[in-house]
Amino acid sequence: MAIADRLREERDRFVGFAFSNADILLELDESSKVLWAGGAVKSILGVDNADLTGKPFTSILATADAILLKAALRNLGPGQRRRDLNLVLMDDGQAAGADGSTPEKRHVVSVCINRSLKKDSPHYFMTIVNAAYNAIPHSGARRRDRVTWLAEAVEFTYAATHAVKEARKSGKSACLTLLEICETEELNRVMGPERAEALLAEIGAQLKLHAIDNESAAKLGDGKFGVTHLESTDTATIVSAINQVGDTFDLPPETMQATGKTISFTGSSLADDDVESILSYVVGKFSSEGVKNFDASSADQYLKRMTAEVLSRVVAMRDLIHEHRINLHFQPIVHLSDRSAHHYEVLLRFEDGRSPFADVMFAEEINIVHELDLAVTHGAIARIQLSETKGQELRLAVNMSARSLLNDNFLGMFEQLAVKMGKNRNRLIIEITESAKLDDLPKAARAVDLLRNSGHFVCLDDFGAGAYSLPYLQQMQVDFVKIDGAYIKSITESIRERAIVQGVLTTCRGLNIKTVAEMVEKEDQHKCLLDLGVDLGQGWLYGRPAPEIPIATGSGINRPGKRKGAKEVWS
Repeated sequence: MAIADRLREERDRFVGFAFSNADILLELDESSKVLWAGGAVKSILGVDNADLTGKPFTSILATADAILLKAALRNLGPGQRRRDLNLVLMDDGQAAGADGSTPEKRHVVSVCINRSLKKDSPHYFMTIVNAAYNAIPHSGARRRDRVTWLAEAVEFTYAATHAVKEARKSGKSACLTLLEICETEELNRVMGPERAEALLAEIGAQLKLHAIDNESAAKLGDGKFGVTHLESTDTATIVSAINQVGDTFDLPPETMQATGKTISFTGSSLADDDVESILSYVVGKFSSEGVKNFDASSADQYLKRMTAEVLSRVVAMRDLIHEHRINLHFQPIVHLSDRSAHHYEVLLRFEDGRSPFADVMFAEEINIVHELDLAVTHGAIARIQLSETKGQELRLAVNMSARSLLNDNFLGMFEQLAVKMGKNRNRLIIEITESAKLDDLPKAARAVDLLRNSGHFVCLDDFGAGAYSLPYLQQMQVDFVKIDGAYIKSITESIRERAIVQGVLTTCRGLNIKTVAEMVEKEDQHKCLLDLGVDLGQGWLYGRPAPEIPIATGSGINRPGKRKGAKEVWS
């Protein structure tokens, strides 16, 4: 290159830098290799100019954001620009929790990418602004899908609500697009697990690039995704981007089968609370039913539809509760040492045999879950008292929603029911479920103390399944922790899962808390858990939920026995 050309190039760089209002200017090739670097590189990125030049910029990014940057470079045509792309640096971005959560603070840089006008050998200028620990406001640590690193449903609802509200404030129209592709099992069959994960990671990157911001894109189920975006980006554009990912992996079009439906938040009559309610409703419905039940429609129409449906479901659920049309099933929780019954968990079943999961989630969303909890508690106490009349000892555990703990009326009604048990209140164990986040942990902790002081043992259910398990354990004094079954399923094959369970055990031993492993289905899982020192187990290996209970006998909660042939049946 001639000296004059080199000087002109240097001049153009510094003129561009001077007008960019940025901390760093980089030149990249199509593989993200840094050709030139200037500005506060060391202080912001933590590497020297010389160490960065000649290496891919993606080498200093968190894995998911490296994929995101590569996708952003590929998407730009000659002369096009991509603004406000937030990227997480490796040191902080990689420090994710074992449950898929990310730290509340992450070192983020905001970048703007300009592609040169040359059609051949793409060339990019990237300006970087230090966003320090900047992120969209949120409550607590965030959970991410481990493959796509997209938000999960609860966090997505929060981030999407924020994105829609901010767009509306600035006079722009926002949309929610729901996408469905083939399920993971089919991708694994066609591509193999490793390539399938790579494809899903690329899909995650594309959804982030089309989102209003990096946070408002999510994996909402197996093969189900959601993204909030501006109205200027239509559904066909997003679906096409996903299908193009499949093309790059040589995936047959009939395998990918990406379909999408869009809901527009253009209605001026919508209040902020309406936005959150609609998003929560739509996300929940889509997660369980898929895209087939959705029409491309306005948020106003969905609000009317949702209101009618909610009222109908509230009436139907209250009829179920108050007409006693719910059944209770019981599943044993055993000592791992000798498989003798410790107690039984009470599980809700409806008369028509359908799973109660969606109904329980719905009850929490509309704040009537305490009525469901009271109905189950009433049935459990009746069964304990019936066993006493026969000279038998029965210990049952009932689920209590985190939200019920914060409901003063519920606690008062629970006390009226439980006080009838007299000195045998320790036979009713309370399992606190984490499907709904506790907004007031200190108040919940006081409620737990009241329960324990009244004689009840308290268990924290599904530990590790949600983003708030550790804060709960930090502020609540409990007697048992139930380790989420997701870690138990692969505990014999995965060193990672085994290490996580070992960490939970170490923590619980230090706090004098007993541990329960759920979803134990195989003998090798039982042996592994026994060797690790887990106290109790629950799962099909020990017994499936059933309306019949083999009654345990014994003198204390930690020393039950089992009398052969003794059964009690409630219909």
